[in-house]
Amino acid sequence: MRIEQRSGADEKKVLTGMILDRQVLSRIAAQWKPGGMFRSPWCNLVGNWCVEYLSKYDAPPKKEIQSLYNTWAETANNKTVVHLIGDFLETLSDEYEAAGDLNAEYLIDLAGRHFNTVQMEALAEAIQSDIASGNLTKAIERVASWNKVELGVGAGVDVLNDTEAIREAFEAKSEALVTFPGALGEFFGTTLERDGFIGIMGPDKRGKSYWLAEIAYRALLARRRVAFFECGDLSQAQVMRRLMCRVSKHPLVPCTANYPVMISRQKGSWTAEVEYKEKVFSAPLSWRRANKACQELITKLKTNSTLWKLSCHPNSSISISGIKGILAGWEREGWVPDVVVIDYADILASDNNRIDIRHQINETWKQMRALSQSLHCLVVTATQSDADAYRKNIITRSNFSEDKRKLAHVTGMVGLNQTIEEKDLGITRLNWVVRRDGAYSETKCVHVAGCLALANPAVVSCW
Repeated sequence: MRIEQRSGADEKKVLTGMILDRQVLSRIAAQWKPGGMFRSPWCNLVGNWCVEYLSKYDAPPKKEIQSLYNTWAETANNKTVVHLIGDFLETLSDEYEAAGDLNAEYLIDLAGRHFNTVQMEALAEAIQSDIASGNLTKAIERVASWNKVELGVGAGVDVLNDTEAIREAFEAKSEALVTFPGALGEFFGTTLERDGFIGIMGPDKRGKSYWLAEIAYRALLARRRVAFFECGDLSQAQVMRRLMCRVSKHPLVPCTANYPVMISRQKGSWTAEVEYKEKVFSAPLSWRRANKACQELITKLKTNSTLWKLSCHPNSSISISGIKGILAGWEREGWVPDVVVIDYADILASDNNRIDIRHQINETWKQMRALSQSLHCLVVTATQSDADAYRKNIITRSNFSEDKRKLAHVTGMVGLNQTIEEKDLGITRLNWVVRRDGAYSETKCVHVAGCLALANPAVVSCW
């Protein structure tokens, strides 16, 4: 029964993608068979409408699905079926509301797995029938003629002739999942994207956890689904308190916070100048105030869907395999993240303690990269730099710790740079240690001023 329920949920997810997303629909349409490819005849009927609509208008039907249903209902003979299809479309309305910005690549992978499952079930049933009737030759012919549905990961692409693949490659690159304003937004560009794997590197107590939380929070504001794994640096209560400071814009304890309102840097000057506004907080942050801020944010985001899931674990108690297991459980519940944040990679457990420590580290980073590719999500983590980074003004690729192959697996590694003077001023300089796509310079930094009392490391920025 559980398998059937999962199957029905998968069909609804894929069909919702066909109705709402052109990339999902175009990829499925290229493989679509006249009788349909779903297990449910109702899904096949609606799927046919979507494929025909794409052929005619080069777009998914979206809200026009209701018009397609109305047109079909006028000529349908079986009114019972008409009502059943209408009720079925009503059940999909909840899927529309929860969909938000669809993870198209994930849905295409899911469609490939589901369609192949349906086809193999039908094949197995036909083969069993042939064997039962003594027609072994026919059963063998069925096996020999069966072809896998080529959708999602591992599907072959005709590089020069597949127009849809060319179009998708450029459209997928055009939008970041997480954005920042000002110079910091220019610095990140579109690197915080699906299939991206970003590392943040710096000495201890440089604010790596604050930056990971800020990226997660910015993703939340963009209505992305965030899976945040705290792997031992902070307890659940500590993480929650810090996040509540960010959401409520209120410090944990009474204080006067220097909140940056402007940052600039004179040509030739190493350190930026910051203008601050003093904010006086006479009372500590209470759970009631924090909860109220959360409810106000939910109203602002205009969604009842779960956007942020936090999973906390003691130091070195969970590995990437453990994280994948948790994500798989959430996936079975219908929740797939757009952004996965791991705080942080260096304190994860290894999946194989029998190999050398450097190879353990390399395997962990390889698995994190694979996670970003298999879920088509953004994965962000942090790592310690070496001891020399304490004495350097700018972290470079030579400041890796333990294993340099970390830099090979990420799509970008950000360095957190800070002198003693900048630390007192609340300024951090970010540079690209490595970046896979686009030109970059290790020595070019964006200067960012934050207010850690409010758990915000990135209030204003400049070059």
